[in-house]
Amino acid sequence: MSNLDSLKEATFKILTSRGTGSGFYIKSKNIILTNHHVISGCKEVAVEDDHHNRMLAKVIMTNPDIDIAILKVEEELNIDHGFSVDNSLELTRQEKVFALGYPFGMPFTITEGIVSNPEQHMNGRYFVQTDAAINPGNSGGPLVTQDGRLAGINSSKFNNADNMGFAIPVSEIEQAIESIENNPEFKFSLQCSSCSGLTYVPQDYCNNCGATLSKDVFDELELNEFSNFIEDSLKQLDINPVLTRTGQEFWEFHQGSSQIRIFVMNREYLYLTSPLNNLPKQNLERLYEYLISSDQGQFSLGVYKNTIFISYRISITDIFQDEATKNDIKLKIKELALKADDLDDFFVEEYGCTMSTYAKKVS
Repeated sequence: MSNLDSLKEATFKILTSRGTGSGFYIKSKNIILTNHHVISGCKEVAVEDDHHNRMLAKVIMTNPDIDIAILKVEEELNIDHGFSVDNSLELTRQEKVFALGYPFGMPFTITEGIVSNPEQHMNGRYFVQTDAAINPGNSGGPLVTQDGRLAGINSSKFNNADNMGFAIPVSEIEQAIESIENNPEFKFSLQCSSCSGLTYVPQDYCNNCGATLSKDVFDELELNEFSNFIEDSLKQLDINPVLTRTGQEFWEFHQGSSQIRIFVMNREYLYLTSPLNNLPKQNLERLYEYLISSDQGQFSLGVYKNTIFISYRISITDIFQDEATKNDIKLKIKELALKADDLDDFFVEEYGCTMSTYAKKVS
C-alpha cells in the first residue's frame, strides 16, 4: 500500500446543514483538522469515512482569520496511519503535491499538481500555492507531498482562474494544534489570531493581548421550521439528526444497508427516496410485474437508470395543515426508511438483484 493509499483512511468528509467539506486525522492528538468556513455556525458536525460510517464530532477550536478548525470525535479512531505535522518540511517550487478530500461531496478523491509557490503572500499571510485541482468540498482536506507528508490544509481557489489553489501552511497548523493543549475539557473555543490564546465565551477582545475577536463564531446556525420538523421526525429512528445533515434542507443517512435521502424538490415538495438495487441480468419480466403490481401504500417503486427506487412525495404546504397530518408524515419518514432496508434484501433474494452502489455494507 502506498503512502497516499494509507492516508485515505485518515481523510474524512465533513457534513453540516450548510454543505460538505473535508478534514483529516492527527493521530497523536486524536483530533480532526478542517477549515473554519466548513464548520461555520456549528458546534457539532458529522464526519464520514470512506466506508460511509458517520460519527459525531465536537468543534473544540476555531479561528476564522486563518480559516482553521479542530474537531474532537468522542471515540478513539481505529486508524493505523494518521497525519503528523512536521514543521521542518521545506517545500520547493515544482515539487509534486496531492490534494486529498471529497470534492462536491463525491467519494474520496486524489488530485495531483505541483507547488507553484511555497510562500505566496496574500492579505498579509502566506499560503502554499498549487495547481492541483481544489474544488468545493476539498476545503479542509490535506495537501500532501509525494511521500505522504502534510504540506498544508486546502483552503481556497480563485473562482475566475484556472489551476490556482491555496493551502494553509504547516506552521499555522502547528500553532493551532498547540493551542488546544490549554483546552483539556475540549470546550468550544475561539483562537485569537494575535496571541493564539483561547476564549470560551463571546467577547469583543482577547483577555491575553487585547486583540479584537470575531465573537459571532459563537452563534449557532438556527434551523427553520421545516428543517426542525424533519430532524424531529428522524429521532424516531434513534438517529442523531446532526449525523444526517448533508447541506441546506438535505438529509442523507443509511438505515441498515439502504441509503435514505430526504430533500426539497422544486421548492415545493418534500421528497423521500432510497436507491435500493441494481436490475438483474435475468428474470426482468417477473421483477417488473412485481414492481407494477405490488402494493406499497403511499410509497412508489420505480426504476431510473438501471436502479430500483422507493420514493414518497408530498407538498410542503400540506405538512403544516394540522397536527394529525404532521404526525402522519413523521410516521411515513420512519416507515420508508425501515421498508427500504427490508426491500433491498428482498430483491436480492427473490429476483437476483445486486445492491445499489449507494448501499452500505453491514455485518
